[in-house]
Amino acid sequence: MSDQSEVGIVLANAPRLERAFGRKLAAFITLVSLYFARRRPGLLGLLASLVMMAVLGIQAWLKFGW
Repeated sequence: MSDQSEVGIVLANAPRLERAFGRKLAAFITLVSLYFARRRPGLLGLLASLVMMAVLGIQAWLKFGW
């Protein structure tokens, strides 16, 4: 399966996720799904993605108080 079709499937299911889980959790699930659906980047792209995921995780932790 190509990356474009996997991304299309994730985006097509986004409205269903929003109805089922609410806007915030659906956005989080969609972002994580898009991260895993795309092609794997090189070392620099991987490092940037890991830093971004860590920043988003810290932001969510501070906002929701998990």
